[in-house]
Amino acid sequence: MRGAAAAWLAFAVGAACALRAPRVSNGRAAPCSSDAQCETDSVCFLGECRGGSSQLSMVLAEVRTPADQQLGALQRGNIDLRASAIVDFQLQPQLALSGTVVQALDQGGNAPVAGASVVLSDLAAPIPDRAASLTAQTDASGAFALSLPASTWSVLVLPPPSVPPDRAFQQLSSTTTGLQLSLPAQGRLAPVNGRILAAGTPLPGARVSAVDPSGQRLSAPGTTDANGAFTLLLPPGPPPFYLQVGPPPDPGPAGSLQPPPIPAFTPRAYDGTSLDLGPLPDPAALTGKVLDARGQPIAAAHVYALSLDSSSWAISRLATTDAGGNFSLSLRAGHYVIEAVPDGDPALPSGLSGEVEVADVRIASPLVLNCPDKSQATGVLVRPDGQRAGAGYQISATRLPDRLVSARVARATPTDATGTFHLVGDGGRYRLEIVPPTATNLPRKMVTVDLLGDGLPTSLPVLQLSPSLSVVGTIANPSRQPVAGATVDFFALDASGTRSVLIATAQSDSLGHYRAVLPDVPSPANQGP
Repeated sequence: MRGAAAAWLAFAVGAACALRAPRVSNGRAAPCSSDAQCETDSVCFLGECRGGSSQLSMVLAEVRTPADQQLGALQRGNIDLRASAIVDFQLQPQLALSGTVVQALDQGGNAPVAGASVVLSDLAAPIPDRAASLTAQTDASGAFALSLPASTWSVLVLPPPSVPPDRAFQQLSSTTTGLQLSLPAQGRLAPVNGRILAAGTPLPGARVSAVDPSGQRLSAPGTTDANGAFTLLLPPGPPPFYLQVGPPPDPGPAGSLQPPPIPAFTPRAYDGTSLDLGPLPDPAALTGKVLDARGQPIAAAHVYALSLDSSSWAISRLATTDAGGNFSLSLRAGHYVIEAVPDGDPALPSGLSGEVEVADVRIASPLVLNCPDKSQATGVLVRPDGQRAGAGYQISATRLPDRLVSARVARATPTDATGTFHLVGDGGRYRLEIVPPTATNLPRKMVTVDLLGDGLPTSLPVLQLSPSLSVVGTIANPSRQPVAGATVDFFALDASGTRSVLIATAQSDSLGHYRAVLPDVPSPANQGP
């Protein structure tokens, strides 16, 4: 190809071709200077014949540019690489949004609202779990300003606590200035009063808020007094709502014995006078000790507890062990899952205790939680041709969350000259991401492996990299001029179909061209070894 103009011409011609059977490029495409030198199901781009993938089908992409470009980020879904592995992107300018937040006055007119948060959430993002959310803060005059891509946005105003949140839906498809978001006057707000009861007895200290049928918050939260009474302010009407009742936000220091917890309840209908949550389980305390593999106490370990008795409410508590490894949790009678979580530092020996179910905490004390040594595993990485990979392949290992513990990482070494790497981490199931050196032109790989959690060295199954598929294209601005330095990320969906997983990244050069190496497999986010 001869420069950006020739590249664009080749792309335009290629895009107009009717592609027949998909063709794998696998990074070994034939060199070319024109489409005539390629097979009929391929086009010439960047000096190589480009076809489609043989196995990889639908992917998603996100393009971002340096801040000085003033171009909005772009997402695209449902990119079918079987049709073509040439994907072009044309970016649009950032939109300038400015406005004010005011509150109507009971006596007429309005007043600026300082310190309000204006939160915009993209409702039309092709990659839902990467939908943009932007926040601007109003100044003393109630003014705010921000830049955003063209899309459909929900606009949420979070004013000071005395005023309920306000929602509006705006189609922001061009530069908008002078947008005025008006909050209702204090006198128009709908007060909601009542009492929270538990089997007819007032429930003090409960946190109460109003939510709409979809679970969105309609009021600032309040706290019940000694008589279980509360007052909330809702938007005028008020609109249909449910009451959300739960524990206070700060139940006290994690290491102290706390009062019996208030469960977090699912939203409940409200009759306008009181809400009776029914009988609460009796208070109960769970005490115990956390020990390492040698029977020695572990200090400063977190101990988590989660109730399993009901789908309509839940109790979640945390305690921290003292110097002797002892802990105490204030709970309510019932069935719980418990887990001890020592420090995650790979240099420290002890790993997670694993989940321990306790059918009745009232008879389980004292509970001993044993934490085995961290798991150690050795793996071998091979290339698509079955030969051992060399040195410098980066490995990251993230433990998948369980019911109590969120994602934790294991210590992973890069591969050595024989393609061997080592892991040290808690027992459990891990997602491994393998990033080859750029010069290899091999794709990333994501696999799921298990670490046994017994502290003994183990060997992982041999991990084989997938065949590569080179995806190329050009990134341009609205005037079709090339954009340099733009980042292109490609994603695949995991087994749930709701979570995007990064499978390749690339950056455009001075001609706006990029080249990303993707794994040519049916499900790159859900591979076995």
